[in-house]
Amino acid sequence: MPPKANSSNDVDVLHSDDTDGENIPWKNRMTNMATNKFQSLRIFIYNKEFQTFLGNSSSFWIKTAIYYFFFYVCLGLFYSGMVAVFGAIISRESPTYWYHNSEMNDGGTVYIGMGFRPMPTIDDTLITIYSDFKSQNDTVSSLRNYRIEFLTQYDTTYLQDCSPTEPASELQASRSCRFSWDDIVTSESHPCSEQNFYGYTKGQPCVLVKLNKIYGWTPDVGNIIPSVANATGQPVLPVDQREDNIYITCNGKEASDRQSVGAMVYYSLLHPLGYPYYGGIPYYFFPYMNSKEHVEPFVLVQFTGLPMEQEIEVECRSWAPNIQQRSEGTTSRGMVTFTLLRTAKLGSSRK
Repeated sequence: MPPKANSSNDVDVLHSDDTDGENIPWKNRMTNMATNKFQSLRIFIYNKEFQTFLGNSSSFWIKTAIYYFFFYVCLGLFYSGMVAVFGAIISRESPTYWYHNSEMNDGGTVYIGMGFRPMPTIDDTLITIYSDFKSQNDTVSSLRNYRIEFLTQYDTTYLQDCSPTEPASELQASRSCRFSWDDIVTSESHPCSEQNFYGYTKGQPCVLVKLNKIYGWTPDVGNIIPSVANATGQPVLPVDQREDNIYITCNGKEASDRQSVGAMVYYSLLHPLGYPYYGGIPYYFFPYMNSKEHVEPFVLVQFTGLPMEQEIEVECRSWAPNIQQRSEGTTSRGMVTFTLLRTAKLGSSRK
């Protein structure tokens, strides 16, 4: 309505109809707004007047679909071609960059890592020796599965006997040294055998300690014997004194751990029947060359004198002239740490 003049004071006054927005109830205004939004959305999705879908004509969408179809077909063919090219030029038997030429090279040094089993959980280094069979079985299942999958040679076609005169470095391509779990655990009566439940039922657990696989790595020749003797407090036996052998020793990490860890027995290729001061891996089982049926040599350490209800942190070290031992935070090189706890409690009571 056009404004009307007020004759009383010559001041123009604007009179509004009752239909103005400010006088419409709030509920009606919200309903009108929602209706307008819905109508706008409906028209955007499909405009019957202009024959458009999502704001564009059908011809536009057909052209777009054809373009992206051929674009992604060509992209997929390009990717497949690159994979085929790399698959053809990269060896599946050996890495392109390895040892000192790999990312493991740190200032001219390649650090050797170590591992252990059993490892009940991947993010925990605690090995608990419970008093009940079910919990013991849960603990040793990690070691059992590792033995079955990685420490057993099933196909003898690719196996050869390794010795000082026929080391692994001189094996034919795709051949591996004949070695498996049975070369260490030689009988069912062995303290670390499956039949003896790897020592866990007697509270004398066996822990497998190994070097991580590094393609092409071999132990250097050097005077490492005095270092091993100093670590164990005992001389290395003359029959074991090869300066390119690898030695494994374990002890408590801290002084309190060393006082409580008790006696140990090492079962290894140097001493399959056990030796109380160190374990050893002969040099002629190296290098690892990604051959079929390869089993990485290991040492079984049995802890025969663990006290009850006391956590003991154990540190195992590997010894060779070109194995550097360093520990930085949670990262260890040339060594591995785990915790042992022997308890009379049931496994279910700790959950």
